[in-house]
Amino acid sequence: MKFFDPEEEPDGDALAPHHFYVGVALSLFGFASIWPYYPATGAGFAFIGLLVALDDVIEHMTPYPTPLDQVWKRVVFPLVKKFEMISR
Repeated sequence: MKFFDPEEEPDGDALAPHHFYVGVALSLFGFASIWPYYPATGAGFAFIGLLVALDDVIEHMTPYPTPLDQVWKRVVFPLVKKFEMISR
């Protein structure tokens, strides 16, 4: 088994807003701002944010595709390319 070297798959600046930061921000927002007034909704935001952050950690630690990575590759990126072709 070949060990995964994250430098072989560069994805930009390490401090760029990857979805780890977005997930942590979503968790904190859900916990601090929503949970006191709507506990179930706030807990949902916090949980989803943690899943998003965990997805990014797994993506950068292992060579395995993650769910958000697959959504990007199979849905979002093809749509972006299609919109770019239309706008030319």
